[in-house]
Amino acid sequence: MKTLTKAEEQVMQVLWELGQGFLKDILEHSLEPKPHSNTVATILKILIEKGFVGFETQGRNNLYKPLVTKSAYGQKSVQQLVKGYFGNSPARLVSQFVTDNSLSVEDLERLLQQIKAGKKQKP
Repeated sequence: MKTLTKAEEQVMQVLWELGQGFLKDILEHSLEPKPHSNTVATILKILIEKGFVGFETQGRNNLYKPLVTKSAYGQKSVQQLVKGYFGNSPARLVSQFVTDNSLSVEDLERLLQQIKAGKKQKP
């Protein structure tokens, strides 16, 4: 899966939120300052070429739909982050959150419970 530029990701965030939408819908739900419609149309064309977005023509307009889920893209992004910045070690990523005091003891306990539950489910 290819990576998204910041502008492409912003358009995808709107599409993921909407589920599908016409150009005008995407513009309406875009963050301020709102991009020009030609800019969004160009980004949508690129997203179609990259395989992130599909469309169907309805009358004179295209209805755009995400072909990649937010979850799938997020998972791939985290994998790339872990590989590129944490020596391919998820534990080092979590350790960074602990070092930064970004995770509470309760958060860590929940993570440990999830890890243990996941280990029990595997054969």
